[in-house]
Amino acid sequence: MANSEFFIGRQPIMDRDSQLFGYELLFRGGFKPNEAVFDSADHATAVVINNSMMGFGLQNIVGQNQAFINFPENFFLNTEPPCFASEGIVVEVLEDVPPTEEVIEGIKRLKKLGYKIALDDFIFKKRLLPLIEMADIIKFDVQYVKPDNIHALFSKVKQVTNVQIVAERVETKEMFDVCKNAGADYFQGYFFAKPEIVSGKQLNVGRHNLVLLLEKVADDNLHIEQLIEIVERDVGLTHKLMKMAEQYKSSGMPDFASLREVMMLFGLKRVQSWATLVSMSILEDLVPEVFNIARIRAIFMRSLAKYNGLGSIDSYYLTGLFSMLGAILQQNLEEALSHLPINEDIKQGICEGQNNYGQLLAVARRFETSMHDEGVNPEYAKLYISALTEVGQMEL
Repeated sequence: MANSEFFIGRQPIMDRDSQLFGYELLFRGGFKPNEAVFDSADHATAVVINNSMMGFGLQNIVGQNQAFINFPENFFLNTEPPCFASEGIVVEVLEDVPPTEEVIEGIKRLKKLGYKIALDDFIFKKRLLPLIEMADIIKFDVQYVKPDNIHALFSKVKQVTNVQIVAERVETKEMFDVCKNAGADYFQGYFFAKPEIVSGKQLNVGRHNLVLLLEKVADDNLHIEQLIEIVERDVGLTHKLMKMAEQYKSSGMPDFASLREVMMLFGLKRVQSWATLVSMSILEDLVPEVFNIARIRAIFMRSLAKYNGLGSIDSYYLTGLFSMLGAILQQNLEEALSHLPINEDIKQGICEGQNNYGQLLAVARRFETSMHDEGVNPEYAKLYISALTEVGQMEL
C-alpha cells in the first residue's frame, strides 16, 4: 500500500460558558471511540503525536484551541527538548508517574520551555505536593466522587496553589452544575460529547531508512548533514518533518524550500528528538513503487539543477519528492500540498508546471515514459540512469 490509515480520538474540554477550550487527544487503533488497546504507554503517546502533528497537522485537528496529550514517566526523564512546539500544548502527567527527583526536574525543564503542565486523574496525596505546586491544570475524575464532597476537594487543592481545575467524566447536567458551583474552570465528559474518532491517510516510511535513522540518533558524533541524507531519501519521513515544522514556523517566516532549512530551524537536538519519536510510533511499513518514482524524480531533478547551474539545488530535490504526493495520499495534489509549509514557487512548479521547477519536473516525467526517444539530451539521459541506479541500490 502507498499509505496506511491512521486514527486519533479527541474529546472536547469546555469552559464555564460551555465554549470550547481544547481537546484531549487519545490513542485509538480503529473506529471504536472508547477502545484503546496498546502494550506500551510510550508507544501510545508517540502514535498520538505522530498522527496528530505529522498526520493531520495539529491546527487541523484542534484549531486554535489547546491540545491535551498524556505523557508517561519516560517523557519527563528525557533531557532533550521535545520535537513539538510548546504553544497550544498541555502536557498531561499520567496518574502513575511517580514524583521522583528526576521527574520533577524534567517537569521544571518543560515549564521553562513554555509547556503547560496538567496532572491527570488526580487524587490528593501529600507526596504529590511538588507536582501540585508546578501544575498549571489539575484534572479530577468526578464520576465516583459524592457531589457533596466536590467543593471541599477543589478548595483543598486551590489552597496549595492557584491552579485551574478540569472536572473529568461530567456525565449529567446535575454534575456539571455541581462542579461549576464548586469552582471548576473546565469540563470534560459525556454531558458535552463522547470521544470522536478522526481518521486519515499517512505516508509509509521505508524500513531500511527507519533503521538508519535509529542508528544515527544513537550516535554521539551525529551531524545534521547525516540526518538530512537519510530523511531526504524517504518521502514519508520528509512529509512528517515538514508537518512538524508547521508548529515552529512564525507568520513572518518564508516557506521552506529544502530539508536543510527545516532542520536548521529545528536544531540538531530537536531533530534527534523528532527522529526518536517517529521511530517509536512506526512499526513495519512497506515502500511501494510510487515512492521509488518520487525518489528517482528527486535525485534526477537535483542533478539537472546542478548541471544547468541553477541555485538552491536541494529545493529541486524537494520538488521531485513531493510531486507524487497526490498519488501517495490518494487525494487532490493541490490539496495535499496546501497543508505543507513549502515555498510557493515549488507548489506552482508541481501543480501548474510553471517556472524552473515545473520545467525540470516535466523533463523528469518525459524520461519516465520516453527515455529512448530520439532527441533526448544524452547528458540528461546519463543523469537519469544514475538516479535509477542510486534508487535501485537503496535497500528497502
